[in-house]
Amino acid sequence: MTENELRENLKYLIDKYVLDINKRIEIYAYIEREDVPVKGILADLNEFGVKTVTNDDGKLISDIYFHYC
Repeated sequence: MTENELRENLKYLIDKYVLDINKRIEIYAYIEREDVPVKGILADLNEFGVKTVTNDDGKLISDIYFHYC
């Protein structure tokens, strides 16, 4: 997974699971940083009470963790 793919995948997950538009905008700023804080961004999904993700999204999250955490 390239860094561009990482950014696109994180945006996809945030768009799908974070309903608060203001929080989305805040997270997008982190995604655009040179050193993307991947663990923090994925932890934000837990903060919003996301308990269930699709199988495909679960695999995507696992892939992101494997490559960037």
